[in-house]
Amino acid sequence: IGLRKLGARKWISAIIVGWGTVTTLIFFAKDTQHILLARVFLGIFEAGFFPGMVYYLACWFPARERGKVNSFFMLSIAVASVLAAPMSGWIIEHMNTGNYEGWRWLFAIEGVPTVLLGALTFYLLPDRPEKARWLTPSQVTALVDKLNSDNEKAAALNKNTNASFLSIIKNPVLLQLSFAYMFIQAAALAANYWLPGLVKGFSSDFTDTDVGLIMSIPFIFAMFSMPLWGWHSDKKNERKWHAALPMLVAGCGFLMIALVPSMTLRMMGLTLYGVGILSYYGPYWALPSALLSPSGLAISIAFINSCSSLGGFLINKSLGYVSTHYGATGIFIVEAILCFIAVVILLSMKIDNKKDNAQKDNVISHAK
Repeated sequence: IGLRKLGARKWISAIIVGWGTVTTLIFFAKDTQHILLARVFLGIFEAGFFPGMVYYLACWFPARERGKVNSFFMLSIAVASVLAAPMSGWIIEHMNTGNYEGWRWLFAIEGVPTVLLGALTFYLLPDRPEKARWLTPSQVTALVDKLNSDNEKAAALNKNTNASFLSIIKNPVLLQLSFAYMFIQAAALAANYWLPGLVKGFSSDFTDTDVGLIMSIPFIFAMFSMPLWGWHSDKKNERKWHAALPMLVAGCGFLMIALVPSMTLRMMGLTLYGVGILSYYGPYWALPSALLSPSGLAISIAFINSCSSLGGFLINKSLGYVSTHYGATGIFIVEAILCFIAVVILLSMKIDNKKDNAQKDNVISHAK
């Protein structure tokens, strides 16, 4: 809503600057309360950034292209993980200068560039296609006409045109998307929390740097799978199966981590998890803008994202109990089950996958 009211340039840049500022301030935290307070604000900024970006991309790219566009955007997660995981481990382990622990320097080093990037976004990011300096008038017209056509088709799928909050969240399609995303993100967030400890347990000789390097391996493979899977989803003009199959792969990866004794096979499971948990993003986030009413799209995306936060909160509370009674094996079996539940929800959605040949051309590159 803020993105729609204020415009992309102001909203997204403010979110990024706030995110980076709070991250940097953790460097000066004096106790656990300060860190917890910072984490609350980080959650607020994170909650505002991601749905805003998904909505922003939907305002720029036709429905036919959103699979690969979303995948390329989410590719930043894989790239950042490949770079940040080993770098973070090295900083924590070696950068204890000026009487400050390495973890403090980690937040400062990652926070300051984020603030600068947010300021740069304010000057470079146009709010909508009509303000893009690199598009000719004919290209702008072609793109806007195509986006309007996509919005009309999405609106036709929704009999209820009321854009009130209650009517939007009662939409059964939105509820299915939200519950699927809640289970997916619960598995992903739990994995981010528990996997580093599991990897370190592979060998008593592993340092924090070693753990970071090993954790980056799945994301190296995901850097290739994400754009390819998004491109394939666009080519086939199919979203549901392209969102569900990666989660099936991730669930199988979790089972391998939980049940096989071989370190090599566990690493294969870790790789399957990374490829699956990231490759679903592009096709999945092409679904809301194609199936939900354009008038309530911003609220719908925010609602989906808020459900993921709820899932992350509940699963972390639950896995503490699972860890105590069933250990790491129980944790990753639960995460596999979460992935499989998401697959069932996604595949139960009734979506008409008939191809619209009129959507096949990239209207930007073919505008005359």
